[in-house]
Parts: sequence; C-alpha cells; structure tokens
Amino acid sequence: MKPYIRGFTLLEVLVAISIFAIIGLSANQMLRSIIDTQSRVRAGNETFASISRTLTVIHRDLTQVIPRGIRDGYGEPMGPLVIGQGPYVLEFTRTGWNNPARHQRSEVQRVAYGVEDDTLYRYFWLVLDRAEDSEPRSQILLRNIEGFSASVVDPEGETADAWPELDSNQVLPPGLEITIDVEPIGLIRRVYAMTDLPQSLPGGFGQGRDQESDEGEDDSLRPGVPLGAGLRDVPGGRE
Repeated sequence: MKPYIRGFTLLEVLVAISIFAIIGLSANQMLRSIIDTQSRVRAGNETFASISRTLTVIHRDLTQVIPRGIRDGYGEPMGPLVIGQGPYVLEFTRTGWNNPARHQRSEVQRVAYGVEDDTLYRYFWLVLDRAEDSEPRSQILLRNIEGFSASVVDPEGETADAWPELDSNQVLPPGLEITIDVEPIGLIRRVYAMTDLPQSLPGGFGQGRDQESDEGEDDSLRPGVPLGAGLRDVPGGRE
C-alpha cells in the first residue's frame, strides 16, 4: 500500500506566489529608489562642479581686467569694458593670458561673455585689434541657465546696465556686478571693484595705465578686487 502524500493546495500556492511577488516588488522599488537617488546626487554634484568652474573662470577674468581699449573689425575704437552694447552681455580686456607654449603673442586678451540657447559661453580673440575676418573662439561654461547679466556699480551702490557712459571720462567703472540665474540653484551674484580713480584713455583708445602698481599702493584700489558675493568667493589665478 502506497503511503499517502499530501501536497500544497491551490490556495497555499497562490498565497506563496503572492508573498514572493510582494517581496520582489518591494525589492525592485527599493533598488529603483536607490538608483534614482544616486542619479540625482550625481546630477547635483555635476551642477555644482560646473558652477564652481564657471565662477573660477569669471573670477580669474575679472580680477585681471586692465584699461586697454581695442579696435573692432571696422577699425572703430572700443573701450576696455563694454556692457549692454553689441552681441555680447559683457566684453573686456584682461591680462594674464597664460602662454605655456611660448607663442609669439601678447599676454593681454580680449574676452566676452554671452548666452545662447540657455548656455553661458566665454569668447576670446587671438588678437586685440581685429581684422574684418577676426572671429572669436568659444568655450561652453554652464548649461541650463535662466539668465546672465552684467551691470556697473557706482560708489553709492547704484547700478547701470550699460557701459561706457557718454558723459563719463572713466576707462573702467568703480565696480562691476555679475548675476547668474542657475536652475535649480537660483541667483548667484558677484561684485568686483574695478577702480576708484577716474582714468581717461589717451588718444581715445588703446593706451592703458602702467600695469605696475606704485610702491605702497593699497591692494583694494587695484582693478578686479572682489567686493562680495552671494556665495563664497572662489579663488582664481592666471589662466
């Protein structure tokens, strides 16, 4: 006589399958949550890294602005700092253009910043006084920005969206404010001191002051000294 073997009932099998399904679904949801969290953290880190690099580049440029005008492709003079005029948000002349390969060129560089398709670009020219076919080279600094603006700041803290002013004999304004609207960070603001003393440009363009400071000159009067910011200033050096 064969022994009686009792198997699982259909109900027991369905209950077991349901339990395993719930466990599998929970594990899958937990894994997806971990992956999504890692993706968001990675994206956030990349955003902050891009912002940090951008602020470093801006800091490095604006702390080395010099009062040297140029001529555009049509031979017309342009001041050392131009805001709110032309195709770029901001255009200026800076020194400290690093030359590790020791090419036969100046260490002075013409730089501009502009926005295209929600992307902040840095432009630079290989020459100061341009020919008609002189085209800038572009560098992508920061993507997915809501806005980028530049304005001059007077000693009273008032701002203006254009420079140079028609009734001003200054080569550089007292201060320069940069604002970047970054999603999802918000507004990032930087203010730099350019100069406290009126300086006219001999001959209307192209001549700047002596780059060597007088002995004992206060560092706070040098062009490009950062005044303050919404976030911690990022130290910069020569490019």
